Amino acid sequence: MRLILLSGLLAALAGCSSLASVAEAWHWDATRQLTKAPLPTEQVQRLNAEAAQLRQQRNDIRMRIASEPDVWARQRLYADLHRVGLPLSRLERQLSQTVATP
Repeated sequence: MRLILLSGLLAALAGCSSLASVAEAWHWDATRQLTKAPLPTEQVQRLNAEAAQLRQQRNDIRMRIASEPDVWARQRLYADLHRVGLPLSRLERQLSQTVATP
């Protein structure tokens, strides 16, 4: 019985910790578009160029992985892929949440 109560309490705490506020969660509307943060056009262009460069690096690493016969060498390439993928995902997330302003 204690285990069930403790599990319920932990689940409630985990749910509350992921929300900014209970009122925000209660009134959440999935059909409502999120507002995008405005950024100057030059900054958006710089972010797009950086994302394009990281995408090119990612594609180059993927081609090397596909052509590498050695398993251990592929593992090192996967580490490189991960190293490039993390900042790329952050950039893509930032770009999806912004809009360019003139």
